[in-house]
Amino acid sequence: MKKIFKISITLAILFMIVGLLFIRNLSSFTNDSQKTIWTDKMRLDYANMLLAKGLSSSAAQAFEDYIEKSCGDRKDLASICYKLGNIYIDLKDYEKALGSFYKSELLDPESGYKQDMNQKIVSALESLGLSQQAQYELDSRTSLKPSSAQKNEKVAVRIGKREIASEEIDRVINGLPEQVRKGLNSDDAKLRFVREYVATEVLYEKGKKLGLDRNTNIRYAVEDFKKQLVLQELLGDEIKKELKITPADIDLYYKANKDKYKVAERVKVSFLELTDPAKENETSARLKQGKGEKIGQWIEKGQPVFLPNGIGGSTEAAESIFRQDKDEVVGPLKIKDKSYMFIINQKEPQRQQELEEVSQQVEREYRMQKEQQIIQSFLDKAIEQQEIEIFYQPRAENEKVSK
Repeated sequence: MKKIFKISITLAILFMIVGLLFIRNLSSFTNDSQKTIWTDKMRLDYANMLLAKGLSSSAAQAFEDYIEKSCGDRKDLASICYKLGNIYIDLKDYEKALGSFYKSELLDPESGYKQDMNQKIVSALESLGLSQQAQYELDSRTSLKPSSAQKNEKVAVRIGKREIASEEIDRVINGLPEQVRKGLNSDDAKLRFVREYVATEVLYEKGKKLGLDRNTNIRYAVEDFKKQLVLQELLGDEIKKELKITPADIDLYYKANKDKYKVAERVKVSFLELTDPAKENETSARLKQGKGEKIGQWIEKGQPVFLPNGIGGSTEAAESIFRQDKDEVVGPLKIKDKSYMFIINQKEPQRQQELEEVSQQVEREYRMQKEQQIIQSFLDKAIEQQEIEIFYQPRAENEKVSK
């Protein structure tokens, strides 16, 4: 009996071992089947499909999954990590972007996109407000260091250990609007500008030390500003490509808008204050003798006449003046609480300006119109090429107030 019991126990243990081996083999078979079904290529295709559909966050997760499970070539994997870093940059997730870039760098230190990635690493660190780290990266990455020619540039300003070259100052000045540049035509004006520029640099560094550059609103504002610059460059290229202006275009635009280029009826006058109503004839005689105070600028019909020295103006007075002819005396006319008399020194009727007189103005206005048309057409085409649905509903004023 004991012998039979021992055999039963032995068989039971044997069956248990066989069962465990079967389950393990079954599990291994299942995992191998899944690996066969969901290949590296399928994972990569899936991630690229999500990205193409504009699902950037989901695509980033899919690329992360591919990177974790892939056993592919190091250079190919490095390229995928770089691509993932760019996705995170677009999502403004700069920490994850840096992680992906550093991973790509480890996998392929001498990649063809190394310089571009270096610049993005520095930019991401700056966007996170990590200026010291960004400066360290800038200094340590030889592709971003100034060339020996740049190091030999003439130093214009030294702020602590930082040196600002004359070329940097000149570049900033050349980037100013034309009217501002014209105001810097003297040495004194340029020196004042350099002092102001240095002051802004010093204050900017102080703001960074206080952590103001890490403010979320500022980071978004910087991104928006960069977006506007890129957009301006894009639209500028489109305008250069599409804008063609011929003399015939200018002539046609002028003829279609001739009313815009008429000179209104206008007069030049002199005046005297009438302090005593009994001296009206005497005041009139003095005006005819050229003893009145001249108003230098032309007065156009429909505009008020303004007297100098802050006396004021009057539309009613101008209407009375335009009813008279040259050399005639007008008044007394009431302006504010005083009376004045006028004499018409010059009077010119309304006239049409010829194209030769206003050619620059006509070309400028036609150019602006064409640029607006090109931009609008470009924007419309861009929208048509995308599947766009706008659900935004502006809130009523009472809703804004109640909130």
